[in-house]
Amino acid sequence: MFDFTDDASGREKCYTTVSQLPSFVDPKQVPSKKSPFSAILSHPFVHTTEIILPENVYTDIQTSLDKLNQPQSARVFMSPSDLLEHEFFNTYIKTGNILMISEGRAGSDNVFTLHDGILKIELGRETFERTGLTGKPIRSGGRKHAKERFLIELNLRLPSMLHGKKGFDRIVWAFKNVLNQSLAWLFCDLEPTSGNQDTKPIQKQNPQMINSEVLKSKLGQISTPPMQGLVSNDMSEADMQESCGAFAEWIAMVQLGSPRVSAGDDVDSYLSRYSVPGVDAPSTANLISLKWHGLIPAKWILQLLLSLLPSSAWFVLSTSALERQVVEGRDGYTIAVASNIYSQVASCGNEGEVSESSNRYAICWEFVGATTVET
Repeated sequence: MFDFTDDASGREKCYTTVSQLPSFVDPKQVPSKKSPFSAILSHPFVHTTEIILPENVYTDIQTSLDKLNQPQSARVFMSPSDLLEHEFFNTYIKTGNILMISEGRAGSDNVFTLHDGILKIELGRETFERTGLTGKPIRSGGRKHAKERFLIELNLRLPSMLHGKKGFDRIVWAFKNVLNQSLAWLFCDLEPTSGNQDTKPIQKQNPQMINSEVLKSKLGQISTPPMQGLVSNDMSEADMQESCGAFAEWIAMVQLGSPRVSAGDDVDSYLSRYSVPGVDAPSTANLISLKWHGLIPAKWILQLLLSLLPSSAWFVLSTSALERQVVEGRDGYTIAVASNIYSQVASCGNEGEVSESSNRYAICWEFVGATTVET
C-alpha cells in the first residue's frame, strides 16, 4: 500500500455535538444558542444544501416541503460605491436586510461580505493603507508573524452612518477612489416585500436571477447502519469519536453515490475494505436526495429543518459554505436526526442497564478547513 501524507489534512477540524431536540420548536423563538440550530445560524453564506432520507418518508412530508418558498438569489455586477447609493442603501441596508458576497479568493483578493448590516472587507496591506480606514490584521495563510492582510468591519446600521457625516464620507471617498473596481456579487434579499419587483433598487444593476429549484435524485437501495444507540453516556471519548466518525463517513459515501454502500455491492474485499458500520448484515432502505444550489440563507435552512422535525423518521441535512476566510474557515456542517440515537446506561452494581426513550437526538458535525501556513 502507498503511504500518502498530507500535512494540511492533519490540521482540519470537525466539531461534533450530540444534543437532544426539544419536543416542540416555535418557529418564532428558535433556540439559537443550542445545537444544531446554532450551527445553522453561524453559517450565513451557504451555496449547497442537501437532504438525504428514506423515499417513503419523503412521500409523507412532500406537502410540507412544497409549502416552503424556494430560495432565490441574484448575480449582479456592482462597485462597492453602489452599496452606498441613497436608494439602495436606505432600502436594503438601513431598513431591509440583505446578504451579499463578492467574487474573489480569501487570502489573495479583495473580498467583501455583507450580513446583518455589517460590511466586512478583506484587503492586502498596500490597498488597506491607501483606503485610510480602520482595520485589524488577520491571518492570511502566509508567514505567521507578517501582517500582510487586513480586515475592515463597518456597521452600516449605526446612526452615524449617514451621508454628510464625516466618518461615513471617509468610506464614500475610499470606495470611489481606491476600492472602485466593479465586482461580481451574489445578492439575496432576506426580507422581500410585495409589490412590483421591477421597481426595486436592485433592478438598476441588471441582476441575473438564480432560482434554487430542488433537484431530486433517487439513490436506490442503500445499506444503512443501525442508528439506535449510536452513542451512549458510558462511551469513552475515543469510542464516541470512532462511532460518530464511521457514521459521518457513511453519510459522505452516500452523498458521493459510492457503490460501496449499495445493497447489492459485492466488491472483492481485496479491492475495497470498506463496510457499512454497525453490524455484519445492515438493513436496507430506498433513499432519496433533495439538493438546492445558490446563495441559500440560514433562515431558509432553519425553516427546512423545522419542516422535517415533525416526521419520526431519520434524516440527514448537510450544507457546503462559501469561503470567507483563508485560515480555519467554516466549510459547512452535517446534521443527522434520529430517535434513540443516544442511549443512557444506568449502572446497577456491576451490570449496566440501557435506558431508551422515544426522544429524538441530533448529531451535528461542523467542518473547519485547514490552510497550509508557511513558516
